[in-house]
Amino acid sequence: MKLGVFSAVLFLLFNKIKSFPHGFVLPRNLDTKLAILFIGFMPLNWYMEWLKWKAVLRSKNVENTVCWHSFLSGIISSVVTPAYAGNFIGRMLYFEKKDRKEIVLNTLMSNASQFIISIAVGGFAFLFLYQHTLSLLEIITLISINLSLFLLYFFGDRIIKKIPLDFFNQLDLILVSKLLRTQLLALSLFRYCVFVIQFFLALLVFNVSFDLSLIPWIALMFGAITLSPSLFFGKIIVRETIALTILSLVGIAGPTILLAAFATWLINQILPVLIATLLLKKEKKHAVV
Repeated sequence: MKLGVFSAVLFLLFNKIKSFPHGFVLPRNLDTKLAILFIGFMPLNWYMEWLKWKAVLRSKNVENTVCWHSFLSGIISSVVTPAYAGNFIGRMLYFEKKDRKEIVLNTLMSNASQFIISIAVGGFAFLFLYQHTLSLLEIITLISINLSLFLLYFFGDRIIKKIPLDFFNQLDLILVSKLLRTQLLALSLFRYCVFVIQFFLALLVFNVSFDLSLIPWIALMFGAITLSPSLFFGKIIVRETIALTILSLVGIAGPTILLAAFATWLINQILPVLIATLLLKKEKKHAVV
């Protein structure tokens, strides 16, 4: 089924590329200084994720080497799983079996904070961009959906605890506190802002004129990407197709959109995986096997 969806999305992307008025023409005279700044946002992006990981481990007495290498391992395992949600796979290998359930659940909680921020900001960007075409009922529905995400994030465990299974009854003893959940949300919001600014810089690198009105369109794009199905290596092809569909509405050239989307994926996902792989090869002894 995934192969079928992937083929359909690839066909859609191919048809969009074929419809480019001037073909796939590469931009000229790329801005080198902006390109360096664009790449420089990658460490800041992952530093925010590192702070989220440290927040998850705050209540545990974990050696710095284990904390660091489990983080690197999570980067590697995430790239081959849908929507990069499999970072818990690499992380849990560095902990004893009795601690792995807590590590997995709280890593998923950290991932959920990023998901909620992306959906919420994307939803409000949609309201901002289309406020004059939406009915009052549609606006109230979208706002209610956004608010319900935050309510589930903070209080969903109370509902799940009522399921008559021991695993769910112990959630309050495993999940991070509401204070730490708030911190995870704040870090996720900051990381999200890094994503948006970095993609904005990518567009500028490829000769798009400076225009702050592009920001809500980029936020809408990230929200749509977050909601889209994940296929191979995160959302490759799907992400580019969505970016092309949304940003072409504001007159950005198709080749520029694809180059910006691909460059962002390459710098934010593939490069960190390569670096993490090289660092872990030197320190295999820290892994729990």
